Order: sequence, then structure tokens, then C-alpha cells
Amino acid sequence: MWQKAKKIKKIVILISILIVVTSGSYFIYKFKTNQNIYKDNTKVMDTISQVLNLSTVKYSYSNVVTVKKDKSINDIKIPFTEKSFIIKYNGVINGGVKPEDINISKNTGDKIFIEIERCEILDHYIDDDNIYVYDVKSSIFNKLEIQDVLEDISKYKKEYEEKALKEGLMDEIKNSTKSSIKNMLKNMGYKEIVITFK
Repeated sequence: MWQKAKKIKKIVILISILIVVTSGSYFIYKFKTNQNIYKDNTKVMDTISQVLNLSTVKYSYSNVVTVKKDKSINDIKIPFTEKSFIIKYNGVINGGVKPEDINISKNTGDKIFIEIERCEILDHYIDDDNIYVYDVKSSIFNKLEIQDVLEDISKYKKEYEEKALKEGLMDEIKNSTKSSIKNMLKNMGYKEIVITFK
């Protein structure tokens, strides 16, 4: 009877040890797996790339342009070729950061250091559905074409990009990008996040 009880006690101890070892192995595996996820720069960059789309800064504007044109030969105006018109349109400038301009310089799993090479204007487009042309005056020798309107609008694109930058578009891009990336990395478990712009 005593030997039977001793045998049962040994089995119980063995089972307990087995449970402890198995549980310990599982938690060590889970911990290592999580650490690997945090230390995997590719996975971090994939997540950052998704965040960059959300942190794009939009600068919207409206513009009114008065255009006067005529045809000329050797800087001599040809009579009856004058035309003029007024264009009103809306534009949108998108600013942000491209994934290829981001570099993870150090990643320990708890701490991460990120360098951003540059912020830039990613896209600048005109709302084609809201282009209005007023007060059109053209001659039979120089009629107004849609191409004239589009060419004149494109001339002002650079001007508005410079205006947006002067009004702080670049600072907005930096703040938006930094805030979005930091929040995402905190959710991944990083305790210290350092983001620098070159």
C-alpha cells in the first residue's frame, strides 16, 4: 500500500515537472517570438509604410487667373489675333514621406531609432471637375482651346508649391509623420522611440 502511494506520488511529481517545463517552454517561445517581431525591421517598415499613407498632409487652394494672349511673328503682334479669358480652379498638394526615405538605424525591441532622409511634395493635381472659364474673348484667327487653359493652369503649379512650403507645409508633414509613426511603434511595444529628420 505504502509502495503504491509512493508510486502515485512519483507520477504526480513527474506530471507537475512536465507541466512546468512545458509551460516554461511555451512562454519562452512566445516571448522570443514577440521579441523577434519587434526586432524584425522588415515587419516594422511594412507597418510604417501603411501609416505613411494616413499621415499625408493635404494643402488645398483656389486660384483665379486672367490670361491675355495673341499671336506674333518675330515679336511683332499679328492684328486680330488677341484673346483673353479668366480661369477659376481648385488644386490639391499632397506632402509626405516615401518609405525608401526612412532608415531604422537601431532596433533592440524596446528602443528604436529612425532617421528620415527627407519630406517632399508627393503629388499636385487640379480638380478637373471644377475648372471654370469666364469672360472669353477670342478672334476667328486665334480661338480658345482647352489646351490653352490646361497649359496656363500648369504654369502656376510651381508657384503654389512654393507658397505651400512658405506657409509651413514641410513642418506639418514632419509633425504628422512623427506623431503617426510614434503612436504606431508605441502600440507595438516600443518604450523609447527616437525619430530624426536630416
